[in-house]
Amino acid sequence: MKQQITQQLLSAADRLRRKGLFGRSDDSLSMRIPGSNELLWVHSSELTPQTASLTEAHGMSGLHAAIYHHRTDAGALLFGTTVWSEQMAVLKLAPPTLFDESARHIGPVAAPVNTGDRDSLLKAIGRQSNAAIYGSQFLRIGMTADRVIFNAELFEKCAVAFVIARSSGQRIRTVPGWVRWIAGGRLQKDQRRAAESFATGRIPQGMNAY
Repeated sequence: MKQQITQQLLSAADRLRRKGLFGRSDDSLSMRIPGSNELLWVHSSELTPQTASLTEAHGMSGLHAAIYHHRTDAGALLFGTTVWSEQMAVLKLAPPTLFDESARHIGPVAAPVNTGDRDSLLKAIGRQSNAAIYGSQFLRIGMTADRVIFNAELFEKCAVAFVIARSSGQRIRTVPGWVRWIAGGRLQKDQRRAAESFATGRIPQGMNAY
């Protein structure tokens, strides 16, 4: 299992780097190892994955560990910095739900959290949201490696659209409440299935359905 997660982690890091979503000095990416009390993580400047305990990690790996404890459905985490995440930090606003796919796969996004405020970050992601703004970084959460890549791309799309729309001064139209409610229910169902899989030492399957 650890070898399989290592391969997935390195592949995800490479794909995110090529997409411009991973590679800044403070960026980090991790994956939970099902059936163990460990996670694997890579720093943007390191190509060799490091193992960290979910209960005794410190520093950046400790923050990843705290999120895995808080979100039992999380299988992969990305802290990344882009031009648009920096713009969101300046605005001190979270993007509203502009697309139905973001309601389905990301959920509601809370207001930006200051770097170092771990408690507020955990509160921001709650039990459902798969994205948060942490200082000048984005946090993206995925149930699998593929899902964290998809969510990273999707949230970047949302951030770009929101910053440009807000700069225009025009009215910003959001997804209707009934769409958010239905999509949120489907997201919660996926998250429950993922948490059950991790609890039994398995990698979640079938997490790509709309």
